Amino acid sequence: MATTRISLILAALALAACGTDTTHDSSWTQVSEHTGCEALSAQFCVGAFGFTVRADGSFTVGPAGGGQTLAGVITDAERVQLAADAEAVAAHLTIDLACDRTALVPGVTDRIDLVSGGLETVSVYQINPGAICYRSPRGAALRLHADLAALMAKYYPRPFPGT
Repeated sequence: MATTRISLILAALALAACGTDTTHDSSWTQVSEHTGCEALSAQFCVGAFGFTVRADGSFTVGPAGGGQTLAGVITDAERVQLAADAEAVAAHLTIDLACDRTALVPGVTDRIDLVSGGLETVSVYQINPGAICYRSPRGAALRLHADLAALMAKYYPRPFPGT
């Protein structure tokens, strides 16, 4: 028992000495949103080329059809809020989609994917024809969607450059 405990302590010290970030213990590594706007050209559709935010707060917009991407970093407050949203969704993932039947704008699509610490990608929010579907509690999925949409409104360029 003492040998196991000492081994664990030595392993933790070795990781700390290597500069491993032990303050970022998260069950998700990134969250991304992709949208579709049938009535708009892709360069004017916010999210058409994808918007990905990683757990460290860095984000990527794109790539567009020609490979163009933009990169940046969200604020610490935005990262904390998004992390709370992603953790709430990740903590209660379900296998099946639960859907709310509703009238939606025709030609609009939306999907949010969460990548877990184990690098598994799970679609956690989808707008399907006539329904909004979730793979977590509804409230958690809606908060994640709302906060990610606010980040896209702030950081996603319109029109997308070079397209």
